[in-house]
Amino acid sequence: MADAYTDATFTIDDNGVALFTMNRPDVLNALTDELKADYVRMLDTVQSNDAVKALIIAGNGRAFSAGGNVKAMGDPERSKPVNGRSRILQLHDWFERLHNLDCPVIAAVDGMAFGGGFAVALQADFILASEGAKFCSVFGRIGLVPDMAVLYALPRAVGMQKAKELMFTARSITAREAEAMDLLYAIHPQQDLLPAAHALAGRLAQGSKPAIGVTKKIVNRSFQSDYASMAEMEAAAQAIMFTTDYHQEAVRRFQGKEPPMYNWDAMDKAKGGTGD
Repeated sequence: MADAYTDATFTIDDNGVALFTMNRPDVLNALTDELKADYVRMLDTVQSNDAVKALIIAGNGRAFSAGGNVKAMGDPERSKPVNGRSRILQLHDWFERLHNLDCPVIAAVDGMAFGGGFAVALQADFILASEGAKFCSVFGRIGLVPDMAVLYALPRAVGMQKAKELMFTARSITAREAEAMDLLYAIHPQQDLLPAAHALAGRLAQGSKPAIGVTKKIVNRSFQSDYASMAEMEAAAQAIMFTTDYHQEAVRRFQGKEPPMYNWDAMDKAKGGTGD
């Protein structure tokens, strides 16, 4: 499986936690064509494997991802409007799949998450950052509009006014400022970042994958759907969840006064704290 990847590595552990690591530290994990192809390979694997319960995305080296491959942008053929439009729409073919992936996605951000790297982090359900992480909607520095769904995701994450400020100024923000904007789930020392991501993923992996996956898909549509539409999706999803083996086993355990399969509070007590 690892041989299929050129600019990334991919593993799945015994708990069903997948780790996709962007692995071009020489170019700060820029989103090369090869790395984009690796994302597609990874999504094909995760979406076809029910054993994958959670996905962690990380970057090797001193950057999570510096974003788009600016060196390739000087190609006049790539700059033609028809080619540029086609290329961006092709990005969304796999990026929307990442957005709606039917398991929790955790971005473990260490170092730069700029441009497209910031966009990837924004598609995660949870962003964990090292103390040295930096985020930037860098597109404006080279006269571009934000792409890779930053225009969609960033206002939903931090609000319209702050999103405009980050897009218009193209300034970078530290992990602490990102945390103050409610952009992050948690900040960890660099050496603790991946262990914390695995700990969070391992907990989430104990839940019902169908229930979490459907919840995610519905919540992802909440800001553009009216009450009636959300109620319809809720009712249809719940009718299906009642029939799942996970739900029926959970009910059996409850009725038999047995320990539940998924209890976050009990996990906290076992750990001796309330963190992730």
